[in-house]
Amino acid sequence: MITVSSIIQKKISRTFRIDPNLCPVFLSERPEFGDYSTNCAFVLAKERGTSPFLIAEDLRKEIESKKLLAPYCDRVEVKNGYLNFFLSDKFLVQCHADWSSCIAPLKSTEKSKRVVIDFSSPNIGKTLSVAHIRSTILGESLSRIYEHLGWRVIRDNHLGDWGMLAAKLIAAYKLYGRKPLLRVTIADMQKWYVRFTTSEKDHPELINRAKQETVALQGENSESMQIWKALRTASLREFHRLYKILEVRFDHEFGESHYRELSSQLVPQLVRKGIAKRSQGAIIVSLDEYGLPPILVQKSDDASLYATNDFATTVFRYKKWKPDLSLYVVANEQSLYFEQLFRAFEKYRLSPGTKLVHVKFGMIRGADGKKLSTRRGAFISLEELLQKATQRAQRIAKKKNPLLKQNELIRVAAAVGIGALKYQDLSQNRNTDIMFDWEKMLSLQGNSAPYIQYTYARLASILRKARLKPISSSKFVFGEEEGLLMRKCVQFGEVVEKSASEYAPNIIANYVYDLCSLINGFYERIPILKSEEPQRSVRLAVIKHASETIKASLYLLGISVMNKM
Repeated sequence: MITVSSIIQKKISRTFRIDPNLCPVFLSERPEFGDYSTNCAFVLAKERGTSPFLIAEDLRKEIESKKLLAPYCDRVEVKNGYLNFFLSDKFLVQCHADWSSCIAPLKSTEKSKRVVIDFSSPNIGKTLSVAHIRSTILGESLSRIYEHLGWRVIRDNHLGDWGMLAAKLIAAYKLYGRKPLLRVTIADMQKWYVRFTTSEKDHPELINRAKQETVALQGENSESMQIWKALRTASLREFHRLYKILEVRFDHEFGESHYRELSSQLVPQLVRKGIAKRSQGAIIVSLDEYGLPPILVQKSDDASLYATNDFATTVFRYKKWKPDLSLYVVANEQSLYFEQLFRAFEKYRLSPGTKLVHVKFGMIRGADGKKLSTRRGAFISLEELLQKATQRAQRIAKKKNPLLKQNELIRVAAAVGIGALKYQDLSQNRNTDIMFDWEKMLSLQGNSAPYIQYTYARLASILRKARLKPISSSKFVFGEEEGLLMRKCVQFGEVVEKSASEYAPNIIANYVYDLCSLINGFYERIPILKSEEPQRSVRLAVIKHASETIKASLYLLGISVMNKM
């Protein structure tokens, strides 16, 4: 995506022969510092041994005398050694004339960059819990962000569906299952699994049963394989139901089972290439040169591990899709493991063109700082969490708008409740733990999804009443207040780019909240529907651009908007 900041950076670096990497251009945090800023004068001052203030002033004079940044910027100022750039009214008018292209997603082509995003990744036989929500909604949001930028996105749900987990599920079904396979639910599986794992402490023969099932799974047509397929299908059916509620989708759900053959082939390959070696009967990849502990790829009993499967997964993805980028959206407790895995893969040297990134995130905690759980101490199921959010939102919506019809109330409650859950997560730095607060999450005031959704609904109401007519560029003359709003809207593309580069949807969340705060202040201070022409049409056009920007921003966060609330 071509952005104003990239244009400024390119023009300055070419004109003054500055390395583009030494000339970062970023959005200014305050209007008095312009729309964009750069600290390149400090970098040049260090190189040349002179004052950054003098360099900045020299650059400013030359940029303005040559009109280097026309038509984008018409003013450059120096403040504390920083160059600050102000968007021109002429450029804002051009944006108004072609607004759809300012916020529309780029189309992907065969030549587009590719990204594989690995997220959610639950285990079969276990109900989705609140622990899965961060990976699921963060991964979906990142998928939408990269799609907006024209990347070819491959969403992969790497299911935990093999190994000892699968063996114990099969053994538990054979022991406790009293239902035909087609009627088994994920709740049944979870109950049987808990019973099995609890009993094995006092009955070690159960462990042997599970080990026997791992052997039986090698036969494609064995009874155990048929049971496994049915349990996997039943698990996916439940996962898909909840993903649909969350508006999350996947392109692939291969799971660990898909890579079992490749996993067994990889270990001998690693040994032959000298990447792996035997150590105390096991096989490891030494990572001493990176200052990391070795990664174990095969136990002394020849059993493979998660690392073996994940290594095989990475190899498969490279060979099949040749991605430019591969994101693993997994909790930060796995930081060391992924650093080891990526370094081991680097030694394998199969995909020098693929950048591997662990997109880590913190835990969800209750208001007391403890893990979010039920009174019984168990994790809250994701379904329970979604129901609670929707029920609370329904009570608030009914109180706010008693005239809503029942079907509208249900639709609004679902959008507000689930949107609030998503925003509570995505509006925060993903690396930090989330403190779960129902009151704050569902508030119509402050930094929350309902506040942003309500702002959108308010703008939709204004536009319905206004019967907006198109206004030509020649009449699109605006004052300071309208200009501030337009400037904020125009930042959308920059914000999406930054969010993608930092794998941080909270950048979009903070942006759309700031935009809504600006709009609501504008609405309180400035007459819109009652103002005279052409001012009325200008203000309505700006309001329309803002509403479309809010909608586009919320879409990237996976949050729905409503015309009425």
